[in-house]
Amino acid sequence: MSGRIEEWWRHGRQRSLVEGTVSGSGGQPGCIASALMAARMLRFTTARLLRPRCRRLYHGCSDGAAACSVVGERVTVLTIDGGGIRGIIPGKVLEFLENELQQLDGPEARLADYFDYIAGTSTGGLITAMLATPGAAGDGRRRPLFAAKEICPFYQEHGPRIFPQRWCKLASTVAAVWGPKYNGRYLRDMVREVLGEMTVGDTLTNVVIPTFDVRLLQPVIFSTYDAKHSPLKNALLSDVCIGTSAAPTYLPAHCFRTHDGAGETREYNLIDGGVAANNPTMVAMTMITEEMIAEEKARLFLAKPPEECGRFLVLSIGTGMTSDEGLYTAEKCSRWGALGMLRFTSARLLRPWCHRLYHSGSAAAGSVAGERVTVLTIDGGGIRGIIPGKVLEFLETELQRLDGPEARLADYFDYIAGTSTGGLITAMLATPKEDGDGRRRPMFAAGEICPFYQEHGPRIFPQRWGKLASTVAAVWGPKYDGRYLRDMVREVLGETTVDGTLTNVVIPTFDVRLLQPVIFSTYDAKNSTLKNARLSDVCIGTSAAPTYLPAHYFETHDAASGETREYNLIDGGVAANNPTMVAMTMITEEMIAEEKAPLLLTKPPEKECGRFLVLSIGTGLTSDEGLYTAEKCSRWGALGWLRHRGMAPIIDIFMAGSSDMVDIHVGVKFQLLHIERNYLRIQEYQDYDPLKATAAAALDEATPENMRNLVGVGERMLEQQVTRVNVETGRYEKVSDEGSNADALIRMARQLSEERTARLQRRMGEVTAASACATGF
Repeated sequence: MSGRIEEWWRHGRQRSLVEGTVSGSGGQPGCIASALMAARMLRFTTARLLRPRCRRLYHGCSDGAAACSVVGERVTVLTIDGGGIRGIIPGKVLEFLENELQQLDGPEARLADYFDYIAGTSTGGLITAMLATPGAAGDGRRRPLFAAKEICPFYQEHGPRIFPQRWCKLASTVAAVWGPKYNGRYLRDMVREVLGEMTVGDTLTNVVIPTFDVRLLQPVIFSTYDAKHSPLKNALLSDVCIGTSAAPTYLPAHCFRTHDGAGETREYNLIDGGVAANNPTMVAMTMITEEMIAEEKARLFLAKPPEECGRFLVLSIGTGMTSDEGLYTAEKCSRWGALGMLRFTSARLLRPWCHRLYHSGSAAAGSVAGERVTVLTIDGGGIRGIIPGKVLEFLETELQRLDGPEARLADYFDYIAGTSTGGLITAMLATPKEDGDGRRRPMFAAGEICPFYQEHGPRIFPQRWGKLASTVAAVWGPKYDGRYLRDMVREVLGETTVDGTLTNVVIPTFDVRLLQPVIFSTYDAKNSTLKNARLSDVCIGTSAAPTYLPAHYFETHDAASGETREYNLIDGGVAANNPTMVAMTMITEEMIAEEKAPLLLTKPPEKECGRFLVLSIGTGLTSDEGLYTAEKCSRWGALGWLRHRGMAPIIDIFMAGSSDMVDIHVGVKFQLLHIERNYLRIQEYQDYDPLKATAAAALDEATPENMRNLVGVGERMLEQQVTRVNVETGRYEKVSDEGSNADALIRMARQLSEERTARLQRRMGEVTAASACATGF
């Protein structure tokens, strides 16, 4: 039984992270309880007795902390992971904490009295509702429906009826091929009876509950703030809890509608929010930030110097680890087809593995030309890598118009990050080759990416069988053997290692043996021999999409120590299909390791705090958007989730959920610091209605016709108007004064050129000064 307790704060130039193991014996929860009690007492005497309770909002400046540091003005946040019956684990932790609060504050103390925000995904969403839903006390007061000590008995009573163990494992596995393992009726009836007609807007404290809409193929976050400002988001808590608990293959998807007074209706087709955010901590932080921006209070907080910035008090609780860790290897996974991989993806990947939080202000250089941090990130998507290839070709052409025909993207971007097919493009752009004059130049120009995919794609994804035959074959093994991909990548990239790239690279993968992401980066490779793998191995690993290509195994060796590390990798897209957040986090970690963070954290956030210049490119939308509904998904078993009309819905959902959630997180952070033009996301949002999006097809549809269509999708994405997420609605909207994506890239090309020119001039000045000193002048 373990949880993560994180209290982020800064005193002067210092920042600390406290992580502890939560157990019934005491320790960190007692400290948290004391802090919560002190905060509540001061709030009660000042905010409740003397004036209306003020809103304490998240401050997103360089320390990643929150409102004011004075006791009584912190923002207190509780987050609870998903995990089915393992909700008993956080239940026990919360019981301990509430007991501590009762010892300090009296027997009526409840967690909802102390936490400004409670966020939960899946089973954590149900616990959130239990703690925050009001029930009538004997004296008419609105008190929480459940005390924390009632969570474990609740699960012990209802768990066996939600997940009835009627059959042996073999029989249940066979049954789950054709439909969900459990029918979900008892869960639906019980939750509706317990929560009644309470809506998200009725809770005693603010709640945040992530879900995922299979029709829109994007996350949907329910929050008290949104519910109070939009009737169409003010759903019944019971519907939200049933939706966020609908784990694929275990429970059926859930459909419901909401209505407003104007006669509008919104339909939701929901499954487990864990496919996008099983650990809801980042979602909660982003929602608080959005609330602050919407209330126009950001400038008030950002005007404060860093020493006066407020602090979050955050408790994040996991649901334990499964017993399967260490049982999977690349060799085993390489033989899996739909059935084997479905059980792996649905049961094991719906969990939080990236516990590091991204802090937008703390990870950049100065805003002066020549001191920005320039970042390019590329999503995963198989053959759809043609789409970012077309966008990158346009950008490199603009740079060549400004700086000459030899200009290459690696000359301008400090970091290039890519997942899956984006990882391969990253390697193509950053791997060096020797020119005739001995210079190390990129192996590929951006204009060569699309021809490369058009040449090799049909042999990586040979279209030998019809959809029905390939679906049947994929039940027992991966759809493609991956031999051509392995041989081709090894031939192209040779012996180049991650530390040998022309610019910094960041490539996410996922290790099936460790059941956690493994991020390869140039910085790590230069500081750890065991992370300095061959680029070819990393690219093969990050491209090993479950059910499509076999997992990849390799080892690295440290000659000095004699140590060996083995990797059992699959597609990094299961954890971070959009690698922007990973890249930002790796840069932040690099800064902390180099002890440069305190210098930057002393700068005021708006004016002198460093700024990223980030270009993030997607791989289009799949043709399945709008075709999935809760009604259809509710009938799917293992085969349906892994193969539907030649697609793999569960893989699409993981990747879409990851990409959209990252874009929302990063976009909100940049808006908070009023530098939204420094972040450009180019993705297909035709008419800003996913149901009308252009089909970009399956990630393996490498037919000549489809590859020509993908080139067209890339060209259309350039023509589309710049879009940005609306922090109030979560939807993408046109930005009227920024023109098309092509216009934005032309502006970015000028910025990149200015950045590089300033750096070269500074370098020449340093060389001149050094020469003058050496000669005595």
